[in-house]
Amino acid sequence: MRYRDAGVDISRSDAIKDQVIAEIRSTWGETVQPLVGGFAGVMRFPGGGPLVAATMDGVGTKLHLALEAGRVADAAADLVYHGANDLLVHGARPLAFLDYIAQAQLAPEVVLAAVQGLSRACREVGAVLLGGETAEMPDTYLPGVVDIAGCMLGTVATTQLLDGSRVRVGDRVLGLAGSGLHTNGYSLARRVLKASGWTLAQPLPGGEGETLGEALLRPHRWYGRALLPLADSDRIRAMAHVTGGGIAGNLVRVLPQGCRAHLDIGAWPRPALFGWLLSQGAVPEDDARTSLNLGIGMVLVTAPEHAEVVQQALSEAGETVWSIGSVAAGERGVEWTPS
Repeated sequence: MRYRDAGVDISRSDAIKDQVIAEIRSTWGETVQPLVGGFAGVMRFPGGGPLVAATMDGVGTKLHLALEAGRVADAAADLVYHGANDLLVHGARPLAFLDYIAQAQLAPEVVLAAVQGLSRACREVGAVLLGGETAEMPDTYLPGVVDIAGCMLGTVATTQLLDGSRVRVGDRVLGLAGSGLHTNGYSLARRVLKASGWTLAQPLPGGEGETLGEALLRPHRWYGRALLPLADSDRIRAMAHVTGGGIAGNLVRVLPQGCRAHLDIGAWPRPALFGWLLSQGAVPEDDARTSLNLGIGMVLVTAPEHAEVVQQALSEAGETVWSIGSVAAGERGVEWTPS
């Protein structure tokens, strides 16, 4: 089973990307800070001060599982963590969040749960829930489903902006453990779940007592507590949040021309959930690498002389981190090497 079999074709969105980018950039003036492959938009605030960063996303089809399990608040919180991480990779601190919640017919208990999850996560990442929009559209949404999206705003000093330009040949690549699928790959996961005949209540093989539903609905990690101090210390040259596109597809976004990352696919243990998904769905390895995070939620690039110190600091902050590769000279891109 491939991601496109579940209705998601990444190549289709890639095909229109150049045209979309051209339209977007036609609106830019001198205040915009162009970022190659940026995880957020960055611009100077009129009148001076720090740079403003903004990113937009949605929870996606994880909400179907969350509704079934009665965990809409947790899935909504994931959206805040996702947006905060997208700002984090550029060195920005979360400032404010705006949400959008829509259903065919608004269910008050679902809307309230969503807002409770958003506000809880905003308090955790240090952002205010500034406002939002609820919409009731019976001709647009299917009965019983909910759509939750939102925009995260943040700020970063010009001197602390991370844009990948500091990456150099010889740098080390570190991977921080994720907590599950985070907020990507759920169309594939749900298709595998349906085809398998399993229920969310069944124990996950190798999951140390965890049910399949608990593993699938693990929260999206927020890495700010551990990474913001390091970003401020200039020990990190680039960061990549592993979202749609997998590890390689996101790491390449912060590599400059002439730099090619080599990653060791066996450098970290894959959580049991990914083993279950790949075996139950007969998911090809190449598709798994482009649609799932495979246990790595954030990737860092650091100078070789700082790698050990950064890894130790992250471990002391409670993160699980592995050295997963290095940067070599070559065509801009990412390639996998056997363990």
